[in-house]
Amino acid sequence: MRLATVSQCREVDRMAMEVYGLSGEVLMESAGALAAREIDQSFYPELQRGLTSIVCGPGNNGGDGLVLARHLHSAGHRDVVAFVLAPEGQRSELFKVQLHRAELHGLRVVDVQASPEKLEQIKSSSLLIDALFGIGLSRPLEGEWLQLVDLMNSVRAPLVALDAPSGLDCDRGVVLGAVAKADMTLAFGLARPGFFTADGPHNVGRLRVLPIGYPFECLRGVATSHFAFTEKLARRYLPRYGERSNKTDHGRLLVLAGSEGHWGAGVLAAGAAYRVGAGLVTWASFDSPHRQIVDAPEILTDVISEELVKSNHFQAVAVGPGLGINEETAKVIKWLKQSKAQVVLDADAITACVNFNLFPLPESWVLTPHAGELARVIGMETSEIEKDRYHAALLGHKKSGAHVLLKGYRSILAYQDRYMVITAGNAALATAGTGDVLTGMIGGLLAQGLEPVQGTATATYLHGRMADEWVRVGKHQAALTASDLRDQLPLLMGRMVDGTLI
Repeated sequence: MRLATVSQCREVDRMAMEVYGLSGEVLMESAGALAAREIDQSFYPELQRGLTSIVCGPGNNGGDGLVLARHLHSAGHRDVVAFVLAPEGQRSELFKVQLHRAELHGLRVVDVQASPEKLEQIKSSSLLIDALFGIGLSRPLEGEWLQLVDLMNSVRAPLVALDAPSGLDCDRGVVLGAVAKADMTLAFGLARPGFFTADGPHNVGRLRVLPIGYPFECLRGVATSHFAFTEKLARRYLPRYGERSNKTDHGRLLVLAGSEGHWGAGVLAAGAAYRVGAGLVTWASFDSPHRQIVDAPEILTDVISEELVKSNHFQAVAVGPGLGINEETAKVIKWLKQSKAQVVLDADAITACVNFNLFPLPESWVLTPHAGELARVIGMETSEIEKDRYHAALLGHKKSGAHVLLKGYRSILAYQDRYMVITAGNAALATAGTGDVLTGMIGGLLAQGLEPVQGTATATYLHGRMADEWVRVGKHQAALTASDLRDQLPLLMGRMVDGTLI
């Protein structure tokens, strides 16, 4: 799914008008009309039950709200009121046009500044529409705007945001002081990056993207940096076994992981690689791990050596879980730079790269840090990383030279000035060993020939989707273990391939 930042949205608007000859008024009419149809279909009982309050700001988002109000009114919904908070000097030209039309159509319009006491009516709403700012806000809400959003959030009625919840930074997903907490968001043209990360998913609600008439070539030519990785893409890239294939057709993976006290990391990573379809998986450490595979006899074992690492016998190598942060680990990474294998680095391997100054790495490699590990890579506080996960992931890519997967709620893959946000996962993954499973899954897909972006994004989606399915069937988030993930993977993959996953 293609996403558009605020600046890209404005460029799309400009091109649609100046290059393709679509006026802002035509686009606004289309946006309001489509939003009205979507709301009529999704909230018909609420529209019939009582007051529908459309809260409009002074800009074009407020204009969208007035068009929506007019179309709902024309469709026969008579209990519709537009509450307008729009100081005279701040009104956009399109807002003025739509306000005049709304009044001509006999729509009830309440000027909040002139009659602040009438705001009390909002409390009795059966449906609320947020058309205050949309993507047009660049500073925290304050004053009467803040009070109005707080009032909207206090009403026990569904809230629908037009284009974006007012108060949400649409690029970073962080809240600007306060935010209208939407049950549904109707985005015009394209979704925004901030809908999928940080505070975004908790405030966007159900997302609907409405095609309001932007030319496809315009969208494709401008929105080129941010993408959302969905089930549709995961299904496309998930490898299939041919009827005549054998184990060597599905790749050889070398897992370099585990040490005394941390052998489980290697078991989890190697086992997950097999589960995701790798044909042959060899697990090696500085001490032989052969005693640790009683419950996983299919895993081959070896001891790390220069000859093994440089052998080019493996299509991919997964390095780091439980391996140790020391000169030996750094030496292994240096050896790998001389091999032709695809490499995924996690955990101790990432820290070893920082401690022993091993950057830059080959561009085809993949780093999978969580925020704390990325903080060491780029020299930034974890709290700052969480304020803009997209930018932090890209800084990690520029520092390391490799593809960087910033793990966490809505993991983000950054590479070559592009970002891929993974639309699956929840807090159930916040437990020991789940990252080791992910490392093995990525390595297993890379060994089967997937490109770094395809393999990393597909593995991360499957990883997150297993946690989502765990919660969906009623299991408690806190009860999930890394072994549960590995054991659930076959069923999830089967349902995804045959199309029965909902």
